[in-house]
Amino acid sequence: MIKLTSEAKVGLFVILGILLLVYMSLKVGGIRIGKSEGYELFVRFDSVAGLDKDSSVRVAGVEVGRVKRITLDGNKAKLTLMVKKDARIGADFVAVLTTHGVLGERYLELIPGSPNAPLLEPGDTITRTQQYIDLEKFITILGDAAADIKEVSRSLAGVFGGVAGERTLRDIVVNLGELTRRMNRIVAANEERIGRTLGNFEIFSRLLREEGPGVVDGLRNITDEFNSFIAENRGSLEGSIHSFERASLKLEETMDTVNKMVMNIEPKIEESFSRVTSIADKIDKGEGTLGKLVNDPTTHENINKALTGFNSTIGRIESFKTFLSYRAEYMTEVEETKSYFSLKLQPKADRYYLIEVIDDPTGARSVETKVTTTGGTTTTVKEVTTTDDFKFSAQIARRFGGLTLRGGLLESTGGVGMDYQLWDDNIKISFDAFDFDQSRNPHLKAGLTYNFAKFFFLSGGYDDFVSKVDLESYYVGGGFTLEDDDIKYILGSVPIPR
Repeated sequence: MIKLTSEAKVGLFVILGILLLVYMSLKVGGIRIGKSEGYELFVRFDSVAGLDKDSSVRVAGVEVGRVKRITLDGNKAKLTLMVKKDARIGADFVAVLTTHGVLGERYLELIPGSPNAPLLEPGDTITRTQQYIDLEKFITILGDAAADIKEVSRSLAGVFGGVAGERTLRDIVVNLGELTRRMNRIVAANEERIGRTLGNFEIFSRLLREEGPGVVDGLRNITDEFNSFIAENRGSLEGSIHSFERASLKLEETMDTVNKMVMNIEPKIEESFSRVTSIADKIDKGEGTLGKLVNDPTTHENINKALTGFNSTIGRIESFKTFLSYRAEYMTEVEETKSYFSLKLQPKADRYYLIEVIDDPTGARSVETKVTTTGGTTTTVKEVTTTDDFKFSAQIARRFGGLTLRGGLLESTGGVGMDYQLWDDNIKISFDAFDFDQSRNPHLKAGLTYNFAKFFFLSGGYDDFVSKVDLESYYVGGGFTLEDDDIKYILGSVPIPR
């Protein structure tokens, strides 16, 4: 393999950096190289809160495109979708904003309609959308409900108030309970009689339906005979009428007694209503637990704050994503394998935190200087010895379009890095600079990663290519990445021993 001088390596790196910056400038400036695959569709929503540019567009859970732009069209959000050219989107598809898993990202789901519906052409608009109610509207509804409760309590306070109202309400409840118990006892004692009466009534109604004409004739004969009887016994009937008048007088006396009883009960009823009025008045004044709940404005504010905080927490949880990765890099010069175990925490689409544990076969390095004298000639030789060592990385990253900038702790030393993603993030060009030791030159590393499947990727590049201690090496390798939903699926598939 050809050995390059340090100056040639630095020059090669500068040329590659200039080419990369020129390409990034064209991308950031909106100058597209080549023709983009796919076609554009449009859709409008009242709100797209939580949805980011470049979010996924899916049909039946399969990604068919990306959100290209999010703009304001009047009072609505207008989404420009870049859909793959082989995706067939019908005119009756329904666009729904949804979430990928409990901790997943916000994305746009297209729900298919009739298979015979006409297809949308490039530049058409998806007219059918579905919007779910958000927590802000739910908070407003709760506020209106609290105001209605307060109005009802004020009305009750106008009817039930004072100590008398409280006693009256208690008496009413006691009286109702006593009346219910008495009615239960009466029904239980006469249950058999009531059953027989209902049975007899059923028999009577059936006989009346069957024997109705004969009964009418019989009643007519009875009426004629009754008239004859009255004519023949008028004197006896007059005596009976006098007896009926005496019975009516006794009934009148009984009703007077009942009226007196009612007059005695009426003050108690008024007293019960006075007690109820007193209770409502206390509630309206804010006395007691129920009064504070209805009248204290801080209660409404605390409820609104709690619901607002809950809404914010749910929004953050929905956008949070977790990735676990492992990759191995075979270093051709030292003939050793360097391993990385990574945990990536991504709270938003444009930023993440990266934590790594690295098993580096050249991690611990020692330099020994040997001086030998032969025939009057002195020779100085530096021997570099490396041993296996564990290193750690903790980086903060921010993405700007296709470019991602990183910084923090790289392989147990301070450093910076950058990545540039191409072709729907399937290809990534990376550069890292760390361990700024003047005795060995900074540790520079450049590489390329290709995602060829959902979980797996290949990588290759040149590591430590300006080293003064002859540790530069080409490397090739690969690995896998698991997202939070994949981790939960794998863990859920593991059998639990019983």
